[in-house]
Amino acid sequence: MASILHDANFQANAPILLALDTSSGVTSIAVARGRDLICSISMGGDEKRSERLWLDVQALLEKAALTIERGRLFGVCTGPGGFTGLRGGLAAVKGLAAAPGKPVVGVTSLEATACAASGQAPVCAMVNAYKGDVYSQLFSFDDGEPVALNAPLVSSAGEAVQRVAQRDCVVFIGDGAMENASFIHEIGGARMIEGEPTVPGSCWRIQPASAPLAEMVAQLAGLRSARGETETAESLRACYVRPAEAEIKLRMGLLGSKIKRSLGVE
Repeated sequence: MASILHDANFQANAPILLALDTSSGVTSIAVARGRDLICSISMGGDEKRSERLWLDVQALLEKAALTIERGRLFGVCTGPGGFTGLRGGLAAVKGLAAAPGKPVVGVTSLEATACAASGQAPVCAMVNAYKGDVYSQLFSFDDGEPVALNAPLVSSAGEAVQRVAQRDCVVFIGDGAMENASFIHEIGGARMIEGEPTVPGSCWRIQPASAPLAEMVAQLAGLRSARGETETAESLRACYVRPAEAEIKLRMGLLGSKIKRSLGVE
């Protein structure tokens, strides 16, 4: 699915930004100029996602009548999410940014998900972590940007909701919230409402994150870049929250010497 968008306040002199998200089952790519979205594309992820990623980037740039050389900034979702997908997206951005020395902005999937709530506060972003768990984090907003009120957590959906149970008003957003609506309704009780609140300040609500995550990554990357908050390809790091299976097995002594050497462990 692709979309071409031109904002009425298009910033002609702002840097062209390419943003990627490969943290979930849906890959999304967005091109923006400053904080203004030019176009985006999203497609289902599979085992060949990394192989096709560059072709998808090229196709979107052609649709926007741009080339990769014109890009002055890269934004990427750093997770948490699927380990294989995250590594593919991070490797792609590192490769694109490293040689020309272009700046990078990393945005977590929880920040990007919360950003889709359109500045409402507080917002509990919930992203599927597989194996029945979710990643979650609570945010307020400052000038349109999510500000973390607690640390990212991987837990059961029930534990994630209980963590914010004392708050009178919470907007839950993300695929983890949608798939675990029953827990939110059960714990929220009479505070639950459907649609927009009629009485602000005392309600719980579930909102789908309808925009591709790369669009939110682009928006936040544009904001942070304008403040000079960028990093290099070398300094960019993933936000896993939960250790990979290989790391868990390593701690349990279940990996052979050959695999240990591949992980850089003696």
